[in-house]
Amino acid sequence: MPEISININGRQYPITCEEGEEEHITRLGRYIDKRVKDLARNVGQIGEAHLLVMTSLVIADELSEANDRARTAGDEAVNAAADDLVERLDRATIAVKGVASELEHDRAGLGPDLPHK
Repeated sequence: MPEISININGRQYPITCEEGEEEHITRLGRYIDKRVKDLARNVGQIGEAHLLVMTSLVIADELSEANDRARTAGDEAVNAAADDLVERLDRATIAVKGVASELEHDRAGLGPDLPHK
């Protein structure tokens, strides 16, 4: 398994990852480093562990909000698809009723002359 090193707030962390994940893990490390540095600018250097915990909470909050937005978007998509299906079923019902009405008229002798069996 490959080992890479990511830099978080000026400190190197060796990370073992699956083959082919090196670039992805490096990108994640850069993202975390940026978030830690942003937080450190706002609250100061309050200790590495404290900064990492606070950054983890900020990122977890972002993830939670993204999940909520995705869930809402998914619900909206499902509702739109259901509404579309109801409209299609309504149109199909009207068409079937029209055909049934024509057949009833034909059977009652009100429609065009059709050969009877």
